[in-house]
Amino acid sequence: MVTAATRAQLRRVSDNAGFLLLLTLSAPGMETARVVNDTRDWVIGGVTYVGLPFWVKLPQDVRGQPNRATLVMDNVGRDLGDEIDARPPGAVLMATMQMVSRARPTEVDYGFTSVLSRVKVTTATITAVLGNEDAMQAPAVKVRFDPATTPSVFGT
Repeated sequence: MVTAATRAQLRRVSDNAGFLLLLTLSAPGMETARVVNDTRDWVIGGVTYVGLPFWVKLPQDVRGQPNRATLVMDNVGRDLGDEIDARPPGAVLMATMQMVSRARPTEVDYGFTSVLSRVKVTTATITAVLGNEDAMQAPAVKVRFDPATTPSVFGT
């Protein structure tokens, strides 16, 4: 639910302030990275967010394929890409995205947290799928009770 001030700002014909998207990336063994979708750095609530363009590709409705939103970030300075690559094996990368007004950057109007999977770092971009797709496609149990795992019970 957005605030009344945000609703009023969204209804204006001309909005001189606009909105910012804040992205916080965290994982065990990795320093928390804070990014703002802007061309300059912002200090919000005493925390510095590095200005770095990013966008979310919304899911496409393709028959037979799972819907997945993708986060794409520039990897211009390569500092963020190096930090992500340095994570220990199996460390889950979490992303918290928040929308704030430039006029009131300390008031979060909307936010959500998601696991990032299928993280890919290249020299130009960092891409990741929003959601724990790997876990959702894994089998529900590690060992199934079937003729392959327990042949004597099934008489084979």
